[in-house]
Amino acid sequence: MERGWDAVTIADVQEVAGISRGGFYHHFAAKEDLLSGLIARMTEQAMQTTEAAMSQNNGDALVQLNGLLDGAAQWTAGNVNELRGLVQIFSRPGNEIPYRRICDAEAAVVMPVLKAIIEAGIDEGTFNPVDAGLTAELMLSLSQGRREVLIEVFDLASANDLDAAVDALDRRLRSEGEICDRLLGLPVGSVSLSSRTEYRRMLAGLVQ
Repeated sequence: MERGWDAVTIADVQEVAGISRGGFYHHFAAKEDLLSGLIARMTEQAMQTTEAAMSQNNGDALVQLNGLLDGAAQWTAGNVNELRGLVQIFSRPGNEIPYRRICDAEAAVVMPVLKAIIEAGIDEGTFNPVDAGLTAELMLSLSQGRREVLIEVFDLASANDLDAAVDALDRRLRSEGEICDRLLGLPVGSVSLSSRTEYRRMLAGLVQ
């Protein structure tokens, strides 16, 4: 996060971590695997925070799903220092492969939780999807397809047009929310993906 993904070297990581080159390669086959490990750890931290909040709520599966989404948005807004390095990675032209690694590492952590919520919603009659696993995959693919929109949003925020940045992100997330409603067999507006307050807090923190 200090030096940037493109500039940092394995030797830099070894020095800070106090390990040998062999020690590094015991854990990671390449520098790219370090990125996957970092994303997995950040996602696990976000999920732990979110699930702790969800455990205090005894609502149905839709309440749990919206709690998951709201908790993730709050965690993101509250951890902008960690996110700056990721923004630099996926907003740089030609960094499609690192971005794919970010998405894959995130999905590996989120997928089991999301699928379990959907399955619980089917059992209780709240959701009516075609298939729980495939629906979870499609919902995650929506979030993973935001790269171009996020680049536009961060460019607007960096140009001090925070209102336009929040509007652009809100439009995208509202559309994703309606698609999720249809996937889950819910009335429009059931899945609350949009959180303008948290978007503004996140974007304001990123461009400080």
